[in-house]
Amino acid sequence: MKWFGKKSLGAQPSGEGRRPPLSAAGSIPALGSWPTSYEAQVRAGYLENAIAQRAVRMVAEGVAAAPITGADERVVRLVTRRSAGQVLVETIAAQLLLHGNAFVQLLDDGRGGVGELYALRPERVSVEPDANGWPVAFRYRVGAQVQRLPAEDARGRAAVVHIKAFHPLDDHYGLGCLGAAAGAIAVHNAAARWNKALLDNAARPSGALVYDPGMAASCRATSSTGCAPKWRRALRGLPMPGGRCCWKGASSGRR
Repeated sequence: MKWFGKKSLGAQPSGEGRRPPLSAAGSIPALGSWPTSYEAQVRAGYLENAIAQRAVRMVAEGVAAAPITGADERVVRLVTRRSAGQVLVETIAAQLLLHGNAFVQLLDDGRGGVGELYALRPERVSVEPDANGWPVAFRYRVGAQVQRLPAEDARGRAAVVHIKAFHPLDDHYGLGCLGAAAGAIAVHNAAARWNKALLDNAARPSGALVYDPGMAASCRATSSTGCAPKWRRALRGLPMPGGRCCWKGASSGRR
């Protein structure tokens, strides 16, 4: 095949002009040291955090709202048509923001053309490279079922289009935003849960750590129950001359 009057790089003989080798294995997204898997980060960042969800939706919906024009009306209809309920451009934009990768499957219309474009869930797709590290197929996994999707069909046309965000350390997979945002999201969600618990308790503390030089038997009894062991460990080694320190629950009669 000739492009711009030259043979394509894939058709060059061995030696000069060939594609350089790539890493045979990718590192599906580097998620950092905060919550674990991609699914867990999506739940924490997109499903449970209103700010992160709104940020992604604003960008994705804005991209999808942009007008799409083209010389071939069939292509425009393919891109703008809903497939299994999904808005293609909005779905791709959201996947790129969250995961860093979007895999669009080109489905045959039965007459040798493309009848539908469908964005696969990126966390289910892995790249299958050839001996030189270049993708030749994609493996789509749902539970125990794995389907192999060739990168090209029998005519040499693309069967799956992989769109990826820039990743400075990976040849095969793009880098999404969830890994970098996971720490801030975890802190924000923890603060929201703490505030909710505070409101549920009408902002009443569960108790207080009390220090009294002349504390008597009532404190000795209290200090062996409830939260006292934790506080004793925390206060071990602190100078408290002539007194005692113990935990008093809010239900205690002493104020």
